[in-house]
Amino acid sequence: MATRKTTVDWQRIEIEYCSGEDSIREIADRHDISDTAIRKRAKVEKWVRKVRTANRREPERQPPPPAPIDPETPVDAAAIADGGRALVARMLDELDVVTSHRGELEDMILQATEDDDDAARRDGMMRAVGLAGRANTMKTLALALKTLNEAAAPQGKKAQQQDKANEIASRFRPIGPPTLKAVS
Repeated sequence: MATRKTTVDWQRIEIEYCSGEDSIREIADRHDISDTAIRKRAKVEKWVRKVRTANRREPERQPPPPAPIDPETPVDAAAIADGGRALVARMLDELDVVTSHRGELEDMILQATEDDDDAARRDGMMRAVGLAGRANTMKTLALALKTLNEAAAPQGKKAQQQDKANEIASRFRPIGPPTLKAVS
């Protein structure tokens, strides 16, 4: 039977928790305890967590300006599908970040809405980061990726063979219907 670590340095955990520099999960991993245990202890002992500073956040990125569109140039479906796939990949990365930092987001929501008289705002924000919302986002992104892949997929073998046959046939003059001739 495995033995558990019996002593936990709660003073050190409280200092790390209150500093707000690391996520609760990171602190929990360092001290070999669950993040739930830290959350419960912080709630009971009323630890106050500092909000993360601006230098810890991801810098704001401006999207590149769109390329000018020439109305004379035909639209390439493969290029559109490639751009769509890249967008879906970035959105999946965002979903991964939200999922991995869900506990921190919930803490921030609770702090931001603690003075609200009505719980509707808090409930709406919690639903946005909840499992149902994330699962629906994942389902929508999967469907979008499937649609993009189907739209950009090359033709099947039969369609390619028919196109090649039509191309070769266009080189010859058309043959009329067969004629019957009597043999004497």
